[in-house]
Amino acid sequence: MAGECLVIALILGVLNIGFFRAHRKNWGLAVLPLGFVPMVTGAVIWFMDMIFNVQYTFVLPMVLIVVSLFISCVWIAIACWILIKTKKLRIYYLVSSITFVFVLSLIMLLKFYFAIPMQL
Repeated sequence: MAGECLVIALILGVLNIGFFRAHRKNWGLAVLPLGFVPMVTGAVIWFMDMIFNVQYTFVLPMVLIVVSLFISCVWIAIACWILIKTKKLRIYYLVSSITFVFVLSLIMLLKFYFAIPMQL
């Protein structure tokens, strides 16, 4: 699961670099929080698996995803308020970005829930 999260973050990072190279810094900064949840989740799970070789239960990914989802949603709202000037575009950006991050987090939570064996 860490690999999939890091690939999603990499794809959004490439999109972000494209915006910055096209001199669309506002859109580059607006896309940045979309990759926060998969980047944090992928990096922490990868470190836990590969470097520290620690077994974890469902609680660690759940807390990690929910906290990074909250931070990402706040970051999206701040970016929406500062970077986007028109009200109609703000609403579209806010709804679509938060929906994307929420659905991605829900998919990752379900994936971790069914992937980690239950321990009694």
